[in-house]
Amino acid sequence: MPLSDPQLFVDGAVRRRRRMTAWLIVANLTVALVLGALVAHVLVTSHRAYAAQARDVSEGLAAVAQLNVAAEMGRVDAVLRATAGEMERLLAAPGGASDAALNEILHARFGLLFGIEALRAADATGLVRWGTRLPAGSPTQIADRDFFIKARDLSKPVTQVTGPLVSRVSGNWVIGFGRPLVVRERFVGFLYVTVGVEHFRHLFERYELAPLDAMTLRRDDLRLVARMAPGSPEQGQVGETQVTDKLREMLAAQPRQGSFVSLVAIDGQSRTSAYRALDDWPFVVYAGVNNERFFKPWREQAGTVVSLAALAWLLVALAMWQVHRATRRQDRTMQALADQGQRIQALMRVSADGIHIIDRQGRLVEFSDSFAEMLKSTRASLQGRHVASWDPNQDEASIARWLARIKAGDRQRVDVTHRRDDGEVIDVELQLSVTEIGGELLVFASGRDVTQQRRLLREQAAMLDSDLVGMAKIARRTITWRNRAVERLLGYGPGELQGMSARVFYWDDEQFEEVGRQVYSAMAEHGYYRSQIRMRSKTGEAVWVDFGAVPLSDTEVFAMAVDITAMKAAHEDLAHAAFHDALTQLPNRVLLYDRIEQALALARRERKQVAVCYLDLDGFKAVNDAQGHDAGDQLLQTVAARLAASIRPLDTVARLGGDEFVLVLTCIEDGEWRSVLARVVDAIGEPVLLSSGVKVTVGVTAGVAVFSPDDEAGAHELIERADHEMLRGKRDGKGRVRAG
Repeated sequence: MPLSDPQLFVDGAVRRRRRMTAWLIVANLTVALVLGALVAHVLVTSHRAYAAQARDVSEGLAAVAQLNVAAEMGRVDAVLRATAGEMERLLAAPGGASDAALNEILHARFGLLFGIEALRAADATGLVRWGTRLPAGSPTQIADRDFFIKARDLSKPVTQVTGPLVSRVSGNWVIGFGRPLVVRERFVGFLYVTVGVEHFRHLFERYELAPLDAMTLRRDDLRLVARMAPGSPEQGQVGETQVTDKLREMLAAQPRQGSFVSLVAIDGQSRTSAYRALDDWPFVVYAGVNNERFFKPWREQAGTVVSLAALAWLLVALAMWQVHRATRRQDRTMQALADQGQRIQALMRVSADGIHIIDRQGRLVEFSDSFAEMLKSTRASLQGRHVASWDPNQDEASIARWLARIKAGDRQRVDVTHRRDDGEVIDVELQLSVTEIGGELLVFASGRDVTQQRRLLREQAAMLDSDLVGMAKIARRTITWRNRAVERLLGYGPGELQGMSARVFYWDDEQFEEVGRQVYSAMAEHGYYRSQIRMRSKTGEAVWVDFGAVPLSDTEVFAMAVDITAMKAAHEDLAHAAFHDALTQLPNRVLLYDRIEQALALARRERKQVAVCYLDLDGFKAVNDAQGHDAGDQLLQTVAARLAASIRPLDTVARLGGDEFVLVLTCIEDGEWRSVLARVVDAIGEPVLLSSGVKVTVGVTAGVAVFSPDDEAGAHELIERADHEMLRGKRDGKGRVRAG
């Protein structure tokens, strides 16, 4: 197009405006679609993450509650078995047993159980004649109770559970654990323990539940036993079976354990719930976390993301509309500005935000409104000003030297800074074009404010060089880029990992290859990979990381790793606490039974014996009462340490509670346990110096049950036998060792 023909320039500008209008419409729709897709992806991904967090918390609570409730019921069952055995032996004696003797046993065993309502026994007719907290007047009759009838008809004595039901003695809701008393294969009575449902509710109060979280215990037929839901207006009625259809479907498909999200039928709250069935008892524990506290941040995030996306789209649409309007105004004024055609043409060649023209003296002769806006100034204030007035890095002399060197046709791109009228300094990308018009040399400039872009680049660089999240690019399993967090995490120096094989992160070739197969398989199927991996540091130490990877190309992967070694250690501590006594760190009852079963299996293979020794300290109560509970705890810890030091590595010492301990002597010969137990008794009898400076001494009474390779006895029976022998020793005057 001839530059001297202004009308042709105007006609061409009109055609360009029409094409730009169509492009703006298409671009606006494209931006809207892209923003919508990004918002949907972000919100779906974020929602899944919050849902997974809620599920993990509920499953953790359910697992802990399962262990605690099972341990409580196992404790009750163990005492019930031992008591039944003792009563049967007394009832089988010539002349039977007196009421006083039976009541003495029941009261003694009642003291071993914490949180139960009563320990009672009925005769063969169903009259409750013996036990604790018996009501005044005539004995209570339980012959019509289903559990009594069932126990009377059992062919083999077993512990049965009933309830929840209302106690005829206390009027409270209880769970009953009962066992028939059988002498010479004849039903002679019924021994039972009643545990108030409030006991399990108090057990759930130990957990740190947030408002509207819920812990629930139900029978396997869904009858409610106990429920703890802080802040909930409805706690549920004992015995009710009101649950959601979702829970019934889950139990039908996965009766042992599972998780789901639903509105809880009792109080209508939305929760993420997990359940675990007890292995040996007809009960299921449920843990539900309030979805509100997990998904409220997500909803706030969703509102923010949607608002920002909508605002971004509106800004883009407004900018495009402003461009469209400006172009239309330009069309209307183009004819009037035809006499300035050459200047306008040169100006339009510069595609940037702030357009301005400088003369040979370095002064502003024309500029766009966008340039005035960039400098937070006005047309009247800018007209005729020197470049040095807004460029803080130049003065008039340096500008004059530069203008003396340039000539028509020169083009330059420079990065400079501009000082706005309000004093703020911004980064500007400047495009320069030198043109001669009417014998006058003019510099046409277009400046773009890139302050925000530069800031974003610096922030992005800071994020990639984070000290918390290790990031690396790996091409064909070779490290091509990494940030300093990866080096710090795995103990390498700056730049040391560059170009190295990712094999250095793994313990052996087998792990290296296996992780590689998992990563590339998951990325091919799902587009990403995430797992927890035990990696190897430069010094050979184990480092647990939460590892994630996404593909950048067919040969390159972007990987991220966060150090979770401390979290893994905390999980291991939690597992240890579930199977060990908190005071002495000895194995607890749950782990003891497992150790005994292992010892029995080994003894059968090796044709050896196992001795289970039930120890009860003599004189501990007097020390505890006189010196205080802290002194009692110190004494128990000292005894525990002496016991552990007195046995072999393959033996086990456990604490059952109070001042009762159990030794499991594995793979021994006939009578070998006697020397070991004598050493243990001597060690316990040594004086103990308390932190208060007082010396105390305790003794021990021991009962021993010996297992031979051909015995059929299990862990429960051996402990009962040893406990029985210990009690005989107590009655004989304490300080005794009895074996049976």
